[in-house]
Amino acid sequence: MDTTMLIPMLERLGWTSLQTVLLVALVYGLCRVLPSLSAATRCRLWWLVSLQAVVGLFWSQPLQLAWLPAPQAVAMTATEVMTETLHPLAPEASAQLLAAMPMPAADVPAVAWWAVALAALWASGVLLMALRTFGEWRRCRALLAAAYPCRDEALVQALQLASDAHGVRPAPRLWMSTQVDSPQLVGPFRPVLLLPAGDNALQGDALDLALTHELQHLQRRDLQWGLLPALAQHLFFFHPLLRLSVREYAQAREEAVDAAVVGQHGASRQAYGRLLLQLGVAPQPHLGVASAAPSTTSLKRRLLSLQPRRACPRLLAMALTAAVVVVGVAPMRLVAAPVPPAPPAPPAAPTAAPPLPPKAPKAPPAPPSSARLPAVPVAPAPPVAPAGAEEVSGPDDADVAVDVDADVDVDTGMDAGRTTSRMSSITTYGRLDLGQSPSQAFVLVDGDSTFANGGIDDVTLARKQLGKGPALWFRQGDKRYIVRDPMLIQSLQRAYAGAADLGRQQSELGRQQSALGRQQSELGQQLGEMGRMQGEEARRMAMAAAEAARSAMSAHDINREAAAEAAKAARGATNDSAVAREAAREAAAEARRAMQEARSEAAQSTRTRDMSRLASQQADLASRQAALGSQQAALGERQARLHTQASQQAQQVIARALASGKAERL
Repeated sequence: MDTTMLIPMLERLGWTSLQTVLLVALVYGLCRVLPSLSAATRCRLWWLVSLQAVVGLFWSQPLQLAWLPAPQAVAMTATEVMTETLHPLAPEASAQLLAAMPMPAADVPAVAWWAVALAALWASGVLLMALRTFGEWRRCRALLAAAYPCRDEALVQALQLASDAHGVRPAPRLWMSTQVDSPQLVGPFRPVLLLPAGDNALQGDALDLALTHELQHLQRRDLQWGLLPALAQHLFFFHPLLRLSVREYAQAREEAVDAAVVGQHGASRQAYGRLLLQLGVAPQPHLGVASAAPSTTSLKRRLLSLQPRRACPRLLAMALTAAVVVVGVAPMRLVAAPVPPAPPAPPAAPTAAPPLPPKAPKAPPAPPSSARLPAVPVAPAPPVAPAGAEEVSGPDDADVAVDVDADVDVDTGMDAGRTTSRMSSITTYGRLDLGQSPSQAFVLVDGDSTFANGGIDDVTLARKQLGKGPALWFRQGDKRYIVRDPMLIQSLQRAYAGAADLGRQQSELGRQQSALGRQQSELGQQLGEMGRMQGEEARRMAMAAAEAARSAMSAHDINREAAAEAAKAARGATNDSAVAREAAREAAAEARRAMQEARSEAAQSTRTRDMSRLASQQADLASRQAALGSQQAALGERQARLHTQASQQAQQVIARALASGKAERL
């Protein structure tokens, strides 16, 4: 069930009821202070109360009066403005990417049941009033069905002449009825003048005065003007002061007609007073007017109004009526005064840029490809980042929750170079367009937290105009508004209550992932160092192999020489001692080479075990990174649901603020 339009309607009903109280007090005070006001002027003033009630209920854009004190403005320095511009682009944003933000369903229900209940009660009351009016209409139809047209041609002709004299064309139908005690006009569109018949029939001057009274009602169009107070009484059936204003309007209307009959037509006050006493007290028709008074109090007031009194100046009466129209009829809402602009802050002092880090040393040259090298274990590749934490580079828009609470170097782009500014701890949640700003945006500022759905420029401007809040800033096209109503702001605060907790959990996961990344980097450096040592060992082994090859070639030459010497020895057994010494030298060289190869193989085996151990540790870190990525993905899904619900709540709040006039136009 959508209550987007229901809540603004209830708010208009409440604000209009309050304004009606003030307007009734104003009109009542004028009537008490100025008793010389004519009955016609009082009738207009009380009719304006009903007009205000009906217009206020259906007018969706009331006038805003910035009479409430403005909230304390918090000036923002250039550093804070730069902070608001830069903190959505902090390096941690890619690790803390959120799918969305807002309201947990448990805290902010989708349906405002209190609004539904109030609307149902109000609609039930209006329906009961409508049923009551329908019953009155049926009784009037039955009354007319029992009446009959007047057969007195002279009386009908006199009514026609009197109607022409009063400017009433066509003349009303003249019917007679035994069920009425006083003359009545029934029906606002096709009026019927009912005269009492039988024992209650009027004769002579009394009949002339009664007909003149009813024709005055037709001349003033009281039946048509009375529809608006009747509608207001139906819509505001619960408002006692509005019912009072409708009764006062009806009383002033009868007194105005009495004054017109006595004053304009020269009727005797005593004769007219005797007519009112003769008619006495009778119930008023719901769909018409009657000459008789509805109560003894009303009859007494009508008799007192016949006494001569000093009349109020006509110009003063017109001025009072115009003042009430201007001041009280138009729907109005009290809003907070606009926040004065913050004074410009002095520029930050320039400081020297930090030195660049030294370049990494070059890798050692690869061993020559001519030698046959032994197999060297390859260092394991760095683990692949988990699927839940994708790296984002330069998006047009992103849902981010960024926490900036450290010293940040800000490049101002001026000739003075780089400047370093001290940032305060500010957290922003929501959807930020890093490219072109959307057509509609809203920013909720709550202390050091900002909940936004729009562009970076919107966040910056909202922070500058709202300071620390709490307040809601929103934009529709080129129109910007501010909402400071505590009830609306609290509903948004409840909607965004879970976003801060999820943001802190995202930040903690990001810090854990960063720590694991540093450990993986250290393991990678150790693996690289061991690989470099293995490369150097392989190069040494290749050089030893080459030396062994050269020694083997020399031994081959020596063996040939030994064979020749042996042939000579066989002939003559000469030089035996020289051959023995050379063979001993070759055996010693072979032993040294064997020992060196054994030591190299032992060192190679040790390094291989170390690299296997480091590779196992790196695989464990990769699995932990994957688990953290899964947690990040789960938090992202929760924030996606949170954002969807809070966005709906924000749109409802914006619609209510615009409908109730609580949105202050900038």
